Order: sequence, then structure tokens, then C-alpha cells
Amino acid sequence: MLTFTAAQAGVRGQLRQGGQFYEDQKYGSALNSYNEILKEYPTNQRALFNAGNAYYRLNEYTQAEEMYKKAAAQTGDLSQSALFNLGNAYYRAGDSQKAIESYQAAIVQNPQDKEAIHNLQLILQQQQQQNQDNQNNQDNQDQNSDNQNQQNDNNKGQAPQNQQQSQQQNGQLDKEAADRVMAMAKENEYRRTGSSNRQPDPTVEKDW
Repeated sequence: MLTFTAAQAGVRGQLRQGGQFYEDQKYGSALNSYNEILKEYPTNQRALFNAGNAYYRLNEYTQAEEMYKKAAAQTGDLSQSALFNLGNAYYRAGDSQKAIESYQAAIVQNPQDKEAIHNLQLILQQQQQQNQDNQNNQDNQDQNSDNQNQQNDNNKGQAPQNQQQSQQQNGQLDKEAADRVMAMAKENEYRRTGSSNRQPDPTVEKDW
């Protein structure tokens, strides 16, 4: 009994130490504290959860995902928060679909989780906007193609003396069409980049 109590006290002490490092933004040192616990107690939910947060702050999202999944699989009061943070890690890593699934799982466990609902809605809105942008770009490209084909048909009936001028006009139109396509592509790329930089709010607000 005394040995067990001493061990538990040691774990609590390491958790406090890791928490202090974390608050001081010394995430590597915090992670070391949590990993020391996990060497002896690999299913300690709080150490797993906090290790996930430390990895997350170090931008090591794959490792964060693994810690959160393990924490969510344990019985304890951090399971739902681990699912929430798992969604954030997936989102930051660029996997929106898995982020959606994680937020949905978090909401199933706690339908009142406004943060998870907010993040889920944000990603779904981004996907909808991205699909709309892609469709608009495709429609614009199709329209440009139709216009070019119509111009080519009109030029077929021109007199021979106008063929050189027609070819020059066609060349100019081709360039203009290409410029428009490039402008649309750049705009769409910018929107994709902008969307990926918009992170769900809040990110990791469930640290402890």
C-alpha cells in the first residue's frame, strides 16, 4: 500500500512538473515529464492526454494524434476532450475528413460541446466553399473554351487576305484566355491556402 501511494504521489509530482513546463511554453521539457510517466504507466490517461498537447504545441501532429487516440480509448473524464483535440490535430495536419469524424465522435459523447460543434461547422463550411470555388473555376474554364471554339468557327469563313490578321487576333485571344485561366487558378490556389490557414477556434483549449 505504501509503495502504491508513493508511486501515485510520484506520478502526480511529474504531472505537476510537466504542467509547469507546459505553462512556461517549454513543451519539450513537458513532454519528457509525461513520457517518464508513460514508461511505467503506459495507459495513464492524463499523461497520454498531456503528451498529446505537448506534441501538438511542437507541431508534431502525427505523434499528437497517437497520444490523443490512446487517451480517448481509456476510461476516464478526458476521453471526450481527447477526441476534440484529436480533431484539431487532424485538421492541422491537413486531414479534414478525419477531423470531422473526431469532432462528431466528441459531440456524440457530449452533445453540448459548443467548441466541437463550432469546429465541425467551420470545416463543413470550408469544404462547401471549396467545392463551390472549384465548380466556379470549372464553369469559367468551360465558358472560355466555348468562346474560343466559337471564335475559331467564325474565322474559318474569312478571306485569305485577312488570315494573317485573324491568326494574330486568335493568338491574342489565346493569350488572354490563358491569362484568365491562370488568374483563376492563382485565385483558387490563394483561397485554398487561405482556407487551410483558417484554423478551428479554439485549437487546444482543453489542456487540463
